[in-house]
Amino acid sequence: MGLDFECMMIRLDAEPVRAVRTDARLWNVAEDQPPFCGPWPGEELPDITRRLLAALPEDAKRVHDFFGGRNHQQAEYLLDPVGYRNLRDADARARTAEHRAIFGERLFAAHATSGQGIPWRCSTAAELARAARLIDDLDVAAARREYSVAEMHELGVYKVHEGEDDTESFGRNLRDLHAWADHCRSVAARGLDLMITLF
Repeated sequence: MGLDFECMMIRLDAEPVRAVRTDARLWNVAEDQPPFCGPWPGEELPDITRRLLAALPEDAKRVHDFFGGRNHQQAEYLLDPVGYRNLRDADARARTAEHRAIFGERLFAAHATSGQGIPWRCSTAAELARAARLIDDLDVAAARREYSVAEMHELGVYKVHEGEDDTESFGRNLRDLHAWADHCRSVAARGLDLMITLF
């Protein structure tokens, strides 16, 4: 059991996307339909779903999985171990550039949540480019000196395996973090935005 990190390319300024972000009733119609999930066999798509699908590039109509080890929070810690340990308050940590670079700059909509009640988030192309730069500019050697699996476990960082080797953990998280930066950069280069979810 656990939370999977998923994202989907989208155009936040597209009319139907703006509509579902501002109208909770319309969102309730759209959320169980493509592009947000698979189609129901034999069911006719509602108008808002057809409009959403028409507004997205063809290859954007699928979800991308990242942080396959459910290590998204570990990647956030890697970006700034000192800052993470000093910010025990989750709300304060959620306002940091490191958190927003991974989990999205802002709420997609107040009424848009996963089945577990976790708010969906999003980032514009410009914000994705900024997130990629933040990851690219990471002082890897300094982060490695401060990185500790034992500390992550003590802090309650998600999906940390107590006793795992620091070097192996760091290497895996750094690879996944760089893969995320590459994705953010490629989406931003196309002028697209991202919707980011934890399911």
